[in-house]
Amino acid sequence: MKIFILLIISLCTITFHLSALNGYLDVNKSVTDVSWDFLPKTTSSFRYSETSHSELFIFHENFGFKINESNFNLDLERSSQPKELQLDAKSQLLELFYINDEGTSAYSLTVKEQNADPQSIDCYSFSSLVIGSCPEADLTITNNRPKYESLNGALLIIDGKNQSLKFNFTKALETIFTDEYSLFLEVTRNNFNWISPVEEITTGFIGNLNWNGRKIGDLISETLNILPQRDNWYTPVAGLTFKRSFQISKNFTFFYEPTLILVKQIDYKNINKIPNSNLNFKSGINYSLAYLDFTFYGTFYYRNLYGFEHISFNQRSEHHFDTNYGLLGISLKYSF
Repeated sequence: MKIFILLIISLCTITFHLSALNGYLDVNKSVTDVSWDFLPKTTSSFRYSETSHSELFIFHENFGFKINESNFNLDLERSSQPKELQLDAKSQLLELFYINDEGTSAYSLTVKEQNADPQSIDCYSFSSLVIGSCPEADLTITNNRPKYESLNGALLIIDGKNQSLKFNFTKALETIFTDEYSLFLEVTRNNFNWISPVEEITTGFIGNLNWNGRKIGDLISETLNILPQRDNWYTPVAGLTFKRSFQISKNFTFFYEPTLILVKQIDYKNINKIPNSNLNFKSGINYSLAYLDFTFYGTFYYRNLYGFEHISFNQRSEHHFDTNYGLLGISLKYSF
């Protein structure tokens, strides 16, 4: 992906004179914290989340491209092992545009790749049984088979990634409710993997031992069944976005941007009932000065990040996507 993006930039630089290029450079950061009472109350295990991205958009006459790199961080705090979890994921995006002669509509095709850092877990609660190397562990296991060398002493490692392809159509439409709208269709392939020696003891001598009236093998199997599935699944998302801004003064504008999406999971083995839609509403204040735009905004999600942040959704987390979610953000954009 990085090599492809560099080739695109090099090609555009060689083809066009820099003076003929138009576009912008934008840096953005959004944050939400469990201690912020003025934001929607989210799941009980949530502690902190942060997203940052940098984006470059360049166009010349009817064609343009956008590159975006972002980092998504989510910190969780649980009552059972593992008591602390952190999800860190990096994304790269390339979007190619065709803009009509009047500049009133645009078509674009986007490819995106997202990779999560592996989650290394030393201790895990299998119902009432704690296995691992933490002080409260009831059972410690080791396995010297070559397939587990990558664990480096950890009990469990989980990693995930996804790739997305998205088609978008944007149309300027000046009405009392909107300045423009966008229709889009996105398909994402999700891939999670995990490895742990505990799956070796669901049967056999240890698996048949009793723990508080239950077989250890049954306790482990029940928990392993809610780890992310290791078979790929696909997530089609169809969406509609409206944008509207209102001039408050010479330099200040107020804007809102709702997005409605329909979501389907294909080949996904859900444990709980999962939603088939979501809604977010972004709104804020923009300050413009010459070539600079400073924006302060807030975003509300009706069903958490479902359908918007695919790396956060799998069997382990699906029961958290029936709650609201909110964040605050700032961005600085330089136009040229």
